[in-house]
Amino acid sequence: MIMHYGIAILNGVVFLKYVTRFSCDVFGFYVCAIYIQKGVQVCFLSCRLRQVLVSQFEAGQSSGYLSIAIALLVLIVGMSFQVIGRSKLFRHAVRIFLTDYGTILTIVFFTGFPHFGGELKSTQLLTLPTSPAFETTTGRGWLVDFWTLSVGNIFLAIPFAVLLTILFYMDHNISVTVLRV
Repeated sequence: MIMHYGIAILNGVVFLKYVTRFSCDVFGFYVCAIYIQKGVQVCFLSCRLRQVLVSQFEAGQSSGYLSIAIALLVLIVGMSFQVIGRSKLFRHAVRIFLTDYGTILTIVFFTGFPHFGGELKSTQLLTLPTSPAFETTTGRGWLVDFWTLSVGNIFLAIPFAVLLTILFYMDHNISVTVLRV
């Protein structure tokens, strides 16, 4: 927090002019590498995804088939928005909008899809368990009593705080720069 305040007070955004395009590309590569790693992880752990979809059949056959249909439709529609973005099908502004917000629109639409009506509305889908109250999972307070931390723990956290501050600085400034272009 102190490092973030320091960057804000010293107007650290002006130092972005010393960040080369290479730094932006390396950061973009880092983000892409994380997504590739997660994709590979899902491929190797696809039995977990299969368990999630197969467990829907416990609520009934229609529930299982509906969950598989929704999963496939989210994939197909989400990828279709990306394909439309690279085509010449609509005006440029519409293609950019569909490329940028297609995934969000797909998720929002298919979240409400089972509630549209008819047979879909009567199908009982399993949901994630949630607690009735808005509280932490362990029951501890929301804020950490930092005045009770030992000096050793504070110095142990500093290298991780520096890395996180650099990550947030780069992420924010690269995102803002891309939006301006």
